[in-house]
Amino acid sequence: MATSLQDSLGWLLNNAARLSSRRLSVKLAAHNVTPPQWGVLAALWEQDGLSLSELAKRSFFDGPTMTGIVDRLEKSTLVERRRDSTDRRVISVYLTDEGRELRALLPKLSEEANDDAVAGLSANEVEQFTRTLRKVIDNLT
Repeated sequence: MATSLQDSLGWLLNNAARLSSRRLSVKLAAHNVTPPQWGVLAALWEQDGLSLSELAKRSFFDGPTMTGIVDRLEKSTLVERRRDSTDRRVISVYLTDEGRELRALLPKLSEEANDDAVAGLSANEVEQFTRTLRKVIDNLT
């Protein structure tokens, strides 16, 4: 049983996530993109035209949070919403030209933030840590 914050897995994970997000925020700030927006853009770079519900699932956000993120990306002219031609109830999100152009810039910034986080760890340690984090996420979902 964790008796102090320094021994609490939840506390350590939360602190690491907060610090990691802050580091990424600083790197993305010049492009007026937040870490949650970066996650949505990254999902759309993998597959453009995803529905709001699919974006939420891939990004681990709930529906209302995803709607807010997409609202802000749309206001920044990085994405646009379109109704599905076969099912008008489905709204899909597409990258604009400006959103596609960021693909040449933002992944490098994310890699830099990741590299900052794992500085001093070997490639094997990073691989094991990543596997462990995925297992923790699987356990909790």
